[in-house]
Order: sequence, then structure tokens, then C-alpha cells
Amino acid sequence: MEKAYSIFILAYLLGSIPTALLVAKPFGIDPRKHGSKNLGATNVARLLGKKWGLLTLIGDMGKGIVPMLLALYLFKDYPQKDFLVAGTGFCAFLGHLFPVYLKFRGGKGVATAAGVFLVLCPAALAVALAVFVLAVKFTGYVSVGSLLASALVPLLIPFLCHKEVYFYTALVMAALIWFKHRENIRRLIRGEEKSWKKN
Repeated sequence: MEKAYSIFILAYLLGSIPTALLVAKPFGIDPRKHGSKNLGATNVARLLGKKWGLLTLIGDMGKGIVPMLLALYLFKDYPQKDFLVAGTGFCAFLGHLFPVYLKFRGGKGVATAAGVFLVLCPAALAVALAVFVLAVKFTGYVSVGSLLASALVPLLIPFLCHKEVYFYTALVMAALIWFKHRENIRRLIRGEEKSWKKN
């Protein structure tokens, strides 16, 4: 298990890398102080343009994917492989939400979660992504798409991937994503959430 602890720590440290900050800083912009003040791809896209938002998205997804691919290789013959790989992805996700480099104040985790489930259950991610796109198209709110997609993944996993540990991982991750979106939820209720269609 010593190897597992090392991979978990590595995944957390990798997940803690603030992609949005690294992308925006050369432009003299700190995403924590502008726009929605969130360290995520949507805020970067609003501040700098869709190209830089896409780069942030890829980077945040990669923080989940890279350590998990390493875990898949290192633990391929372990009987607890599913748990160890899911745990690695979860640690990367926690790093994004609570980064050690930024006093544990990170992003909302949607892109990193997408990277995690691209490895764990791509079929569930594909359906959730379709729901995300449709929700954003019809409501104009990225937060609505994120909330619906994150809630859908744990519901899909029992039918598409049949891994109990993946279900519980998705359930906890969805709960944390909703927690991190609590201000968005309040703004949606008040009718004050910023619509993507207006940008």
C-alpha cells in the first residue's frame, strides 16, 4: 500500500496545480479577482476568450487523467485495482477543489471530474456531456449544465460500468461539485446568475 499512498499524494499535488492561474497570469489577470472569481475554464473563457478557456479545460482534465493512467499501469495486477485507480482520480479531484498551493481555495472540479470519468466510465461521461451541452444551450447557464451532468454520472454508472466503487466515487464527487456551486445555486434561485448567452 506504500505505492498507493505515494500515487494518491502525487495525484493530489498534480490536481492542485492551478491551470486557470497559469493560463491567465501571463496576461496580467488573476481569475480569482475577475469575472466569476473562479479558477475554472468558463471564467478564463469569459476573461480571455474561448481558446484560452479550452486550454484551461484540457489542463484541468489532464490533472485527473495523467495520474490515473499511471495508476492503471502500476496497479494493473492488483486485486484492488478499481479502488486504487478510482482513489487516484478522487485525490486529483480533491487537489483541484482544495489546492495546497493556494491555501486550499480552488475551483469547482467539473473539468477534473470529467477527466476522472473519461478513464473510469467514458460511456457515463459521454451521456453526461450530452446533457451538459443541451442544458447550456437551452438555459444559457454553464452552472446548470455542470450541476445536471455531475448528478447524472452516479445514476448512470450502475447501468453502464457496473463498478460499485466507481458509483460511490461519483456520488461523493457530485456532492462536492454541488457544494462548490452553492453560490451559483443561490444566484440561480434569485435570477442573478450570469448567462453564457449574454457573453
